[in-house]
Amino acid sequence: MWFENWFSSKFYLDIYRHRNDEDARLMINLLQRTIPVYTHAKILDVACGAGRHSIELARRGFNVTGFDLSTFLIGEAKKSLEQSKERNLKVRFLIKDMRNFNFRSGFDVAMNIFTSFGYFEDDNDNFRVIQNVSDSLKAKGYFVFDFLNKNYLLKNIVPYSKSMHGKSKFIQKRKIINGFVRKDIIIEEGGKKKQFTEMLKLYSVSEFKKAFVSCGLKPRHLFGDYYGNKFDTNNSQRLIIFAQKI
Repeated sequence: MWFENWFSSKFYLDIYRHRNDEDARLMINLLQRTIPVYTHAKILDVACGAGRHSIELARRGFNVTGFDLSTFLIGEAKKSLEQSKERNLKVRFLIKDMRNFNFRSGFDVAMNIFTSFGYFEDDNDNFRVIQNVSDSLKAKGYFVFDFLNKNYLLKNIVPYSKSMHGKSKFIQKRKIINGFVRKDIIIEEGGKKKQFTEMLKLYSVSEFKKAFVSCGLKPRHLFGDYYGNKFDTNNSQRLIIFAQKI
């Protein structure tokens, strides 16, 4: 699958370096302003990548478990934890497939942040992630979900972009195919080329709401960015849902 190759590449972190610790702080600020969550609460970070949200949550006193399928990214998360100046942070990192987990009502809050969803061709596989989250939450626990706004993307997709990261040139080509946004990433470095692909299944707000409710999660708050502005179907770049287990 495309994600096994791309998320195991060192170039993945280069291309998304603009998604930095400040983004993580803003997202977690929003979480703490929006839902009642006590210090030392248990938080699950689904598809945690290199762990910046998990580590920031642990810095604020939460007990965090982050997991990802990518051995490379979990390795980077553990390195970041080791390099942190703060000691005794309560965070552990695991390697797991988000299609197959169940922490049996063990968490107060679960997060799926930075468009870490829609990787699979089968809708059942994608929505199984939401069911797994629900099964892993305590009664009245919250799921914080951060994805692309389908309507905005369809109208504003950037077909082509080019950037430099160190000595590497990144070319990104984007298009919509059969309900997926496909990004082809060409990397030129030292006279050699490498190519990777990203594919995300796009879902509307109504489709997400229906899926959440069917999995026992009731959407409580919708935001259009990490600052907490209200979600606007046409103008918000992101869709951030706070849903509660019912």
